[in-house]
Amino acid sequence: EGKCLYDTPGLLVPGCLTERLTPAELKIVVPKKKVEPITFRIASGKCALVGGLAKIELIGDSKPFLFTFFVANEIKLHLTDSAKADEFTKKHAGKFLTPPLEPGPERIEEIGEFEYHDIEIKGDGWKQAAADITLRGLGWVGVTGAGTAHVRIGVPKGIGITVRPPLMPFDVWEATAKYTGGRAVRKSGKSRSGKRRRGVGR
Repeated sequence: EGKCLYDTPGLLVPGCLTERLTPAELKIVVPKKKVEPITFRIASGKCALVGGLAKIELIGDSKPFLFTFFVANEIKLHLTDSAKADEFTKKHAGKFLTPPLEPGPERIEEIGEFEYHDIEIKGDGWKQAAADITLRGLGWVGVTGAGTAHVRIGVPKGIGITVRPPLMPFDVWEATAKYTGGRAVRKSGKSRSGKRRRGVGR
């Protein structure tokens, strides 16, 4: 009938982190199986590193909040003091902190220096998350607690972040982890199906 159909590989989304990653790094960031969320208690002056690609920090006079990370299971998460985070990232990116892959410092420079976004989230109590912070191309973080959380988010310059109503507000306690200093281990317990689940290391 004189009509043509063009099958394209997809559209590039502006501000998406996946555009800046290598094929090997994409294999880490794109989930291959069901994401197992993990929750950390973060106090003011502390932060969580999402590999070497993002930093979630609690600042000011905020009381501790719970942060539930919905990212690919292969991404390394690490808690540290905010004051030490930049030095730690430069030293361990590509090795202990992945992605990016080696050479870590060079890849961080290629991906882009961090820019920071300060937001406030009004807590909705300890039974459910109050909001999600989305990291475009990486995943999202549910925020749970009481009072007001003053959060600073560091991502490579130009990468989009948004705040939205929580997509999975009740997963916070099922995903609570203990932190051993070197790795996070999920708390063993029963899932909603009633099956026993093991602690899972990051």
